[in-house]
Amino acid sequence: MTAGETPSIEERMEAIFKEIFWTDRGSMRELTKLSSSHWDSMAHMNLLLCIEEEFGMSLTDQDILDLNSFEVAVEIVREKLAAAVESHHP
Repeated sequence: MTAGETPSIEERMEAIFKEIFWTDRGSMRELTKLSSSHWDSMAHMNLLLCIEEEFGMSLTDQDILDLNSFEVAVEIVREKLAAAVESHHP
């Protein structure tokens, strides 16, 4: 990323995952609830709160249940951001 360039959803999500799961080794982009020994209920709640704060959105109950990997987190955010743009542009 160059100066002045906006970080991508993936880059922003990776920063969140690194903050929450800092003790996990390997790529955050490959992290899943099953592959992390540190992804417990408290880490899950922290992850949800950080995502909502970073992206300025509220996650639904279904989002909370579905969120079980980096990949799913990115997809949920991408869908919500696209829906927000569509709702502002008829």
